[in-house]
Amino acid sequence: MTKKQLKTIALPFILKASADGSLPTEIEIARVGYWDTPYHGTFELTHSDFDMAVLQFQAGKYRVNGTEPLPGTLDHNGGESPAAFRITNIYRDGDSLMATVEWTELGKEKLTRDEYRYISFEYCTRANPMPNPENVNEMFVNVVTGATLTNDPLFKKLKPVLASARSGRDNDKDEGEHMDLSEIRAKKAEELTDEEKAFLNEHKAELTDDERTAFGIAADEGETEEQKAQREAEEQAAKEAAEKEAADKAAAEEAKKLEASTKGMTATQKAEFVKLKASVQALEADAQAGREAKRELERTKLTATLQAHANRGAIKNDQVGAGVDLLLASSEADRSKFTAFLDALPTNELLKAEAGTGGDNDDDVELSKEEIDLAAKFGNSEDDIKATKKAEAGK
Repeated sequence: MTKKQLKTIALPFILKASADGSLPTEIEIARVGYWDTPYHGTFELTHSDFDMAVLQFQAGKYRVNGTEPLPGTLDHNGGESPAAFRITNIYRDGDSLMATVEWTELGKEKLTRDEYRYISFEYCTRANPMPNPENVNEMFVNVVTGATLTNDPLFKKLKPVLASARSGRDNDKDEGEHMDLSEIRAKKAEELTDEEKAFLNEHKAELTDDERTAFGIAADEGETEEQKAQREAEEQAAKEAAEKEAADKAAAEEAKKLEASTKGMTATQKAEFVKLKASVQALEADAQAGREAKRELERTKLTATLQAHANRGAIKNDQVGAGVDLLLASSEADRSKFTAFLDALPTNELLKAEAGTGGDNDDDVELSKEEIDLAAKFGNSEDDIKATKKAEAGK
């Protein structure tokens, strides 16, 4: 495979130093959108694509040792170019894919001397995937492979965007970042600049059909069901691959820790250590499950207790849930005081009638044999279960 075939989609965003000469470290490298290009065909970038790209980066895809920063080169020359910057992180911010970069002395020099003005990221889209150089059976989809400084961006009519999305925006209004859609849509088509046309095309979903016709902007046809199914399948496959890779890395780290913990042990001692560790983990899991079951049992009993008070009109039905949460959060001593307080409250016939119980008679609630058996298994009385069923029926 030639080097040219390995090149990925490159989207340009204008880059410049701020007034004090400092360079941005948080850079917008791509935006959600839809493109039809002569060399790379039609492709789309969505929120899901960017979210998957972040997962792929975190999983170490296309990164040396799975941990090193991605390279930032000059003019898409790849390994033949010295590093101008390095991408240490990527993340999605709304419609934008952002990169955190560290500049080398070469990169600082190139920008401060105005030798380069644009930054382009290199990306494997769903429509234009790239084979993994280390595994021909795996395709890179939604993977950022690097970025470059360039003076010859692929898309020359894209809306210029200040490279840093967080620093210097307010001081660079002449860069086109603060275009107002309401002002541009009020113009005539022949009055628009190329930059404004690109801006309208980017925001065409916000235009009316008449406006799109007047400005000569085609409406999105949308993807077919087959295209949607293929996209979702590719996204799911990429997500599963990223999750598997992350899980494999975690397992490898755990293996390293285990190796360090058993250093100097014999094979038999190591086996015993692993067995003991597994037993401890199982006990911890069982203990956690027991604590959760106990808490759920407490909630059931407390719900039945408070619902009984609601049924006799001592409290309102809509206070039962809050009362249960309060009791669960209380100490045993405070819980006893609170329940004693509730027991001492007089019956309120008006609230009792409002609750619609007609009294404390539980005979109108029938329990199945399975419910009776479960009640006995978890230490609940039949009255507890009847009260709980009444409470559920009253919601």
